[in-house]
Amino acid sequence: ALAARICKELKIDSKILVNNRKLINSVIKSLGISNTEFVLREIDKIEKQGEDAVKSNMAKFISKDKIVKLFKLLNKPLSFFKKYEGYKEIKQLIDLCEIYGVKIVFSLSLARGLSYYNGSVFEIKSLIKESIAAGGSYLINGIQASGISFGLERLTSLSKLKQDKEEKYLIISIGKDKEAIKLAEKLRQKGKSCIIIDKVSKGLDYANIKKIPFVIFLGKDEVKKKKVKLRDMKTGKEKLISLSSFG
Repeated sequence: ALAARICKELKIDSKILVNNRKLINSVIKSLGISNTEFVLREIDKIEKQGEDAVKSNMAKFISKDKIVKLFKLLNKPLSFFKKYEGYKEIKQLIDLCEIYGVKIVFSLSLARGLSYYNGSVFEIKSLIKESIAAGGSYLINGIQASGISFGLERLTSLSKLKQDKEEKYLIISIGKDKEAIKLAEKLRQKGKSCIIIDKVSKGLDYANIKKIPFVIFLGKDEVKKKKVKLRDMKTGKEKLISLSSFG
């Protein structure tokens, strides 16, 4: 639900693929294949290498008829696997996601090659098949847990949010870090992008390089007067404004 909400907020068109390690392991073993970890690693390569390449590599250790049967099963719907271990877990996950209003897609070919996964696994893909996030369930220190990791560069590149350049600020703290942090938090709470730098020349250089339109100077005199000096980086003009104007 969290991952789906993030994609929604960033206006990224995506779909969530899910599978269950117990289920895929059960399917592999039902075909008389003993080396499940090898098969999982190979299945995980299908999207990048293609089915033919994966089948060719599997053929070095697994009979052709078993490979054919396995790939037929990879395209079956979830309802086909009611008799297999892990079916109830993934069905429960899908039902819970429906309650949260999150649509997920079952995919038996989703393997997530890492060997420590022992339950549900998932991957979020954009509609152009770029992986945005992935994770799954695993046992750590005797506790069943779940984890997820996001690709921040992917999120940034796929996001359709428009950035308002007028909402970017840089605060130069001149020995007043505590006050600068408080001011930055007020700006952020209003939806404005804001960073703090504690050196004047470095801060101005950074603002020019990153095209940050406004720089706020906050020093001893400004704090005493309860005002800050605001510089418009496009015009170079400066003015004193009240701290209270930031909320």
